[in-house]
Amino acid sequence: MTNTIFVSQDAVELGLAWYPGDPVSLTWRVAAVNWSGTYTAKLRDNSSPDSTELATFTVTATYDAVNLWTTFLVTLATAIPTGSYWWSCKQTGGVTRFSGMVNVNA
Repeated sequence: MTNTIFVSQDAVELGLAWYPGDPVSLTWRVAAVNWSGTYTAKLRDNSSPDSTELATFTVTATYDAVNLWTTFLVTLATAIPTGSYWWSCKQTGGVTRFSGMVNVNA
């Protein structure tokens, strides 16, 4: 008997939520991988790459060689009104690492 394992290169689903008008500054770590580099992260009306771009996030990704993790800091200076949106975070010259829904709700 053969076992089949399916893997995907899709972006890690990472949903975000915040309150309208709040400054956005999010930090998380990805263990056991060096994903440091430059990234472009965008907020759109929906998941289609052709949808209206509402804002661009500032992203830093720093690898810690001692603890073997990459720390992401994502900030957004633009005020976003209440609603549901889509975001994606793509490594420059690489793949989309994260994407998901964004809920901005009071």
